[in-house]
Amino acid sequence: MLTRVLSVRRAATALACAAAVVSLAACESDSDAVESAGGSTPSKTAEASPAAEPNGVEKLSAKEIYDDGHKANADAGSFREKLTRGSTKADLLLSATECVGTVKMSEGTFEIIRKGNDVWAKPDSEIVKGFNSELGIALSAGTWLHGTPSNPLMKGFASWCHHEQFTDPDTLDAGTKVTKGKVTTVDGQQAVPVIMTAKGESVTWYVATTGKPYYFKQDSTRDDMQDLVHSDFGKPVGAQAPSGSVEEAPKE
Repeated sequence: MLTRVLSVRRAATALACAAAVVSLAACESDSDAVESAGGSTPSKTAEASPAAEPNGVEKLSAKEIYDDGHKANADAGSFREKLTRGSTKADLLLSATECVGTVKMSEGTFEIIRKGNDVWAKPDSEIVKGFNSELGIALSAGTWLHGTPSNPLMKGFASWCHHEQFTDPDTLDAGTKVTKGKVTTVDGQQAVPVIMTAKGESVTWYVATTGKPYYFKQDSTRDDMQDLVHSDFGKPVGAQAPSGSVEEAPKE
């Protein structure tokens, strides 16, 4: 019914996690997967003012740049993540404990809110129809579902919130092969690229070379792999319980 998509949890997963499965959840990580790989909108990208000072990150190794960029994002406490993968698009404002936004897939669209241990999701009629048919339940379209991240159904929705980016920011294993590119300008931001290739495909992470060394963009060479834009670093998420009709998510 629904398509698994990439998370940014581990760099080595980026070229490996393209397979579609019957799942709502974002794709889990596996640092060894690359061996078998063959593979509301944000208004701006990295928050760097014209007067931002050089941070010197481009002088580091590719691994250090990658690690520092992900740590800078975590240290910001929150940011907006815009994801595109094939027909899937997500726009989410995230922190370690909060999440608000919308995910659009070919199978339907849902809104998501997470505040602490509470998760609310509002799937559209197409997603509800698929759930009711495949799971033998009777959800109502246009109604907010409520549960915790441990609830089997809500766990899939909550997986899109990628809280691990703040609680356990990604680092590259020493053996992961990446290269450092030359400083360039991406979306108006000076950045140094870190590039990983496998079987003729590549994924590139861009880390700001002025101001904070934020990892603010990811580009991949395949349509079934994700592209990301991070922005609004440090902006409060401000998640609140939704108004309107709410029902408890089924536990089985």
